[in-house]
Amino acid sequence: MATIIAHRGLDETHPENTLAAFKPALSKGMAIEIDVRGSKDEELIILHDPTVDRTTNGEGRVADLKLSEIKKLDAGSWWSNEFSGEKIPTLYETLDLVKDYGIAETNLVVEMKTLDPGCINKVCEGLEKRNLLTSTVGIGLIHQSVDVRRRFYQGSPNFQCATVANTAQELTGAIADPYSSWIYARYLMSKSDVEIVHDAGKKIIASGPGIMDKNAALLASAEAGADTLMAYHPESLFKMLNKTA
Repeated sequence: MATIIAHRGLDETHPENTLAAFKPALSKGMAIEIDVRGSKDEELIILHDPTVDRTTNGEGRVADLKLSEIKKLDAGSWWSNEFSGEKIPTLYETLDLVKDYGIAETNLVVEMKTLDPGCINKVCEGLEKRNLLTSTVGIGLIHQSVDVRRRFYQGSPNFQCATVANTAQELTGAIADPYSSWIYARYLMSKSDVEIVHDAGKKIIASGPGIMDKNAALLASAEAGADTLMAYHPESLFKMLNKTA
C-alpha cells in the first residue's frame, strides 16, 4: 500500500509544522512533510513561512531571529487554545520524534526552504545519527536544482533526493538525473509512467495541484502504483485507503 505523506503533519486538526501535528501522523504509519529553514544564528527550524507572523504570536523574519527568540513564541494558540504553548520545533527535535514514532518505510519528506551555511551537513549528519537516511526524501530547493542535489550527494551519498517531473514529457529527463532516487511527480501519473520509474530503480511522490488536494486523484495515483502520496487531507485519505485495502 502507498504511504501517505501528511503535509505539514495533521494540520487539519493540529497547528501545522509542530510536534503535536507530527506525532499522531507518524503513529498511524504516515510519513510527514516538514519545511526546514535557518534562523539568524544558523539553527535549523521547522516553519513554512519566511516570517513567524502567521503561525505564532510573534512577528519578524525567521532569518532575523535567533533560535532563543524563536523558542519563546507560541506556535499553537493561533490554531486553538488546546495547543497553547506549542513551540516551533527544531530540525533535530523533529528527527528525534520521527526516530521514536515513525513506522513506515518512508517516514519523512524534508522540504528545504533555505540553504544556510553548513545546513547540508547538519541535515545529513542528523539523519545519519538517527538511522533515518534511508527513510527520508529531500524536496523543495532540492528538487528544483541539480546543483543542490549534487551538494546533498556530496554531504552523504545515502541522502535520497527527489527531482521534479511536472508533466509526462519531463519524466525521461527526471529519471536520467544522476543525483536523485525519487521522482516528485506533480501530475497524475499513468500506470505505464509508474512502471517506467520503477524499472529505472526509482520511487515516486505523487503530488501537485489538483492531486494532493483531491483524494480521488491520490487514490488513482495509489492504484497506478505510486509509492507515496502527498496529501492535504491525510486522515480522510487514510480511511479511504484502508477501506479499499
